[in-house]
Amino acid sequence: MVGLAAGQSWPAAAADELLIPKDKRTAAPKLALKDLEGQKHALTDLKGKIVVVNFWATWCVPCKVEMPDFAKVHQEYKDRGVEFIGAAQERNSDRDKVVAFMQKLDVKFPIWMESNVYHLGSFKVGPGLPATAIVDQSGRLAVRIKGETNAATLRLLIDSLLAEAKTTTPAAGGR
Repeated sequence: MVGLAAGQSWPAAAADELLIPKDKRTAAPKLALKDLEGQKHALTDLKGKIVVVNFWATWCVPCKVEMPDFAKVHQEYKDRGVEFIGAAQERNSDRDKVVAFMQKLDVKFPIWMESNVYHLGSFKVGPGLPATAIVDQSGRLAVRIKGETNAATLRLLIDSLLAEAKTTTPAAGGR
């Protein structure tokens, strides 16, 4: 149970509890999976962006509950240096079932197939689904969420990481 500080709402308290302090962050585990078209992708290819990795499956009831929040938050942040990846614990042979699930929920972010309990363990978010990890712009693991989350918590966490980037990155000239 997360204790609430005076004047803090539940999402803010949860976000504070989930955000790993910058000096305690370590490099994100390796994650390389194939997308729905069979193209291989690696988490390291996205360094320089905040990356929200949601581990889920079509058979997971809490995953179905939280996925609309991920779709909504993705749309809000996709043009702000934030990438979302759906790491599906589904076989490549279940591609059609995954596509139908994503279309039904209007999910527009990339889906990487065949994540497994090893991946959940390497991010220290397993063994159950759903689970979410957020990687900062430096490629370090910044957030671990075991279980279901929501849009308010995701926004607070992402906003915190975006604010960190502003304080540590020199202003870009001419943009």
